[in-house]
Amino acid sequence: MFIKKTVIIIPLIICFILPVPRFSFSDDKKDFVIVIRMMEMQDRWFRENIIRSFEKKHNVNIKVVSFDKFGDLEIMLKLDRDNNQHKTGLVKTPLQMTRPLLDYMMPYDDILNRDALNKLKSSFNTAAVKPGIINNKFYYVPRKLETRIMVYLKSKVDDAVNGWKKFEDDINAALKEDNGYGLPKGFKLESDPDKWDYYDIFVVAYYWANTPYYGIKIPRMAHRGKKYEGTVAGLIDRIFQMGGSSADVLRMSSAPVVDMFLWEAVYKKNGLYNPGMWQDPWTGGGIWNAMKDGKVFLAMMHQIDSFFIHGGTHPMMQGYLADPDDMGAAVMPKGVSFKLNSKGKPLRAGTKRAGTAGWWWGIPETAPYPELSAELAVWITNYENHLSECKVFGMMPVRKDISADLKKIFPDNWMSDIFKVSIEQIRINRNLTVPLIPEYSALGKIYLDAWYAIVVNEAYGRNNPVHEKYIRERLKNDYMNKVSQIIKK
Repeated sequence: MFIKKTVIIIPLIICFILPVPRFSFSDDKKDFVIVIRMMEMQDRWFRENIIRSFEKKHNVNIKVVSFDKFGDLEIMLKLDRDNNQHKTGLVKTPLQMTRPLLDYMMPYDDILNRDALNKLKSSFNTAAVKPGIINNKFYYVPRKLETRIMVYLKSKVDDAVNGWKKFEDDINAALKEDNGYGLPKGFKLESDPDKWDYYDIFVVAYYWANTPYYGIKIPRMAHRGKKYEGTVAGLIDRIFQMGGSSADVLRMSSAPVVDMFLWEAVYKKNGLYNPGMWQDPWTGGGIWNAMKDGKVFLAMMHQIDSFFIHGGTHPMMQGYLADPDDMGAAVMPKGVSFKLNSKGKPLRAGTKRAGTAGWWWGIPETAPYPELSAELAVWITNYENHLSECKVFGMMPVRKDISADLKKIFPDNWMSDIFKVSIEQIRINRNLTVPLIPEYSALGKIYLDAWYAIVVNEAYGRNNPVHEKYIRERLKNDYMNKVSQIIKK
């Protein structure tokens, strides 16, 4: 790789007045920090298999530092800059923070020559490169893309498809309480989950919740419920499926947002969500264990979730299912309005879209050795290292030379199937993302508060109909003003 040499001239007076704390240079090695956030086993593997080999190759010392909350990144970079420390060389940056952190980052255009820059960008899929280009500058190198997909147990789907008719009258009666009609006219439960919409989800979840498995009847559908960004992403996915956009997420009281809360309330009121979601509450790991214990048959999960549930190649990723081959994956269900017209058809048709997210490698403008930082970003994402991480942890491939032939590179059918579904979901998403604004974390907290109040705590009253009008008014009166205030700030 050819590196463009950059000469930085610092007035001598600054060197004498301002101390520049660094690591020890007694061993004549260059030192810098890489900031990451990963699961414990992935963190350990990354340090041992990616970072250590780079240290040996380039004779450097790299200190790996972990962060917890997204907002911690800005605090760390601000301290590094304002205290003139110049320690941090590379940052694993979530999509939500790529724009808020832009003032702290330098583009790779300022480090690499044109040929090296073009070679680097051309090695990745367009969907992964595009979010890293801001103001026509390449600020972030892709690490991985993420999106949610629908993960389910094939045998339990077959049970529902074959047996739901015995509950048809009960299902119609339950739905009629809230939509005044029942199932849409001409409804047929599709045997292929790739063809499902939100009414299909209602039917299969109702069947499972009212059919004894392992000697008990409990709700067996779930999504993340803990008060954290993972749950927020899932709720926003549902807004997108109702035909909404990032602008609708910011408005909060528009039709797609109301439809999302309405469906969530209907699923909760009818006992279709496993209450562990909000009682424990569940992150991804909680759902893995629930699937292991037979408490959940369907959930919206990441690719890495799927590897953990099935069982991967890492020795600690042993799987959560008695029969791993029973795990299936499909793209998201199609969103439709819960409310039906006089002909028994949904008033509004949505999409199968979800939010595309992911992580990118950014170089702070205060990086002590920008050229080494760029070399490290290239090293982490080269063919061999990227392939290893994808195989071991189920990361979605973002390199063209890996994603072009999934069957050849991932000969196990379940692996290639997960990636195939995920890549199809990314295509369906068409670069749709959560709002990329500095206030995103605060916005997410408002959505979580609203979900707990309206859905979990059944603000409409358990014995009362779930009305679209009530939910819209509740959002407008109790939450829209809070959104407006944080956006204005």
